[in-house]
Amino acid sequence: MFAIRGSWPVDGELDEEQLAHIADTVSSQPGFVSGFWGQDIGDGAAAQAFVVFADEASASAMADGVRSAIPGADVAVERILAHA
Repeated sequence: MFAIRGSWPVDGELDEEQLAHIADTVSSQPGFVSGFWGQDIGDGAAAQAFVVFADEASASAMADGVRSAIPGADVAVERILAHA
């Protein structure tokens, strides 16, 4: 399995409608397994995502899409070595 790990700047708290749209869009992508989205507690100036895909090609395609859609995002594709 592979994952994308991303972080991007935000202004204020992400709302439930916005997060539901993101989750719906991402979960419909080929190879999607699971996804987690969060936001820093305290200042809330950044949001993060960790999204798992079945294969490297699917993870890479999603990472490319995120980079195009959110120019300020810091996105990496990672190979999952273990989980519990």
